[in-house]
Amino acid sequence: MPVRRLLPALIALLPHLSPAQVPEDFARFNAERDRSTATGMLVLGGWATGNLLAGGIGMATTPPGSEAWHFHLMNAAWNTVNLGIALPAWAGARKRLRTPAALDIPGTFDAQRKVEVLYLINGGLDLAYLGAGLWLWEHGHGDPALAQRELFRGFGTSLLLQGGFLLAFDVASYVVHARHWRRARAGLWRHLQVNGTSIRYAF
Repeated sequence: MPVRRLLPALIALLPHLSPAQVPEDFARFNAERDRSTATGMLVLGGWATGNLLAGGIGMATTPPGSEAWHFHLMNAAWNTVNLGIALPAWAGARKRLRTPAALDIPGTFDAQRKVEVLYLINGGLDLAYLGAGLWLWEHGHGDPALAQRELFRGFGTSLLLQGGFLLAFDVASYVVHARHWRRARAGLWRHLQVNGTSIRYAF
């Protein structure tokens, strides 16, 4: 049975064991995951900051109510949320790197599973953003009687841009974390000895 299929069962069993001591391999693995998270949040925060600046300038230099104005408005609004996500996540990752939380072995496996699932869920949402953007864009171009064609086109173009970036970002982040797990898992699993229905730590 593949190791990944065993992971949920082991996560359920491990909390009932006495963690005693966490091997250095696990502390290093958690630190590397936090460094990857911090780097990713810097990328997201940089994208958000650039869009906020460009959106503000664009709104100030284009006619209010135009397609371009709505495009810049949506970019700025969307990236206010992105920046609100990136800053606390970056600060949290940096704090964990400065003062490691001594995450135990079950906690390490659970944290890895959660971060991979998070990026997969986000990727699904990104596809929904792209679909919504495409619908808005096509609706704004296809109905000449539509009263708010500029809004539909501007918002649709913005959603296509933002959804495309987020999809690329979330897929890349998932790949980084998944590869990190694949490279390290052999060394991590050697600390666990499975015998029948019991599991114990080997240091």
